Amino acid sequence: MEKEEFRRLKLRQKYALITKEAKWLANRRHAGFQCSLYNFHNYYVEVWKPLGINLIQWIEVVNRDEIIDSYLENFKIN
Repeated sequence: MEKEEFRRLKLRQKYALITKEAKWLANRRHAGFQCSLYNFHNYYVEVWKPLGINLIQWIEVVNRDEIIDSYLENFKIN
């Protein structure tokens, strides 16, 4: 599935595809949200949930390297 096709899907459709086909990579916290990064069809997708609430607020294709870099802060490389 191409990025543009994924972007046009409704939130529930995106979530169904992510849970079935994507590979989870990492988590981060940002502005009161738990963000999860996934590899989906060779591109990155973020799933945003408000902290403390079991609700998906937003799912979007990652389009900036700075976002990917923010996940690297959680890793310690020796």
